Amino acid sequence: MQRKRALGPRNTLDAHLWARLREMRGQGWHFRKGGSFKTFRLDFVEHELKLVIDLVDGEPGLDKAALHPVRDRLLAEQGYVILRLWRAEAARDLSSALHKIREGLAALSNADSQ
Repeated sequence: MQRKRALGPRNTLDAHLWARLREMRGQGWHFRKGGSFKTFRLDFVEHELKLVIDLVDGEPGLDKAALHPVRDRLLAEQGYVILRLWRAEAARDLSSALHKIREGLAALSNADSQ
């Protein structure tokens, strides 16, 4: 009988966030986990509103804009918006991270309807 490997901190956050994002289907948002874009892997993406959620390793203070310049430029050219969340902060306060995601979705929904 094979034992399941315990989830590490990275996988635990991803699993918790993914569960909460799936619950948003009732509000009309359909996220994909580990979606691909060209040769890049995206943490989470909502294609209709073109919102990418990028979980960033490291500590606040790091220049997040310089993490993936080529990927970010290609996404922007296709109209995607990237919402970066510090992995450590999201793990400590998932509710706050979800609030930021909902704000981003609402802003894109409002912009799309205008």
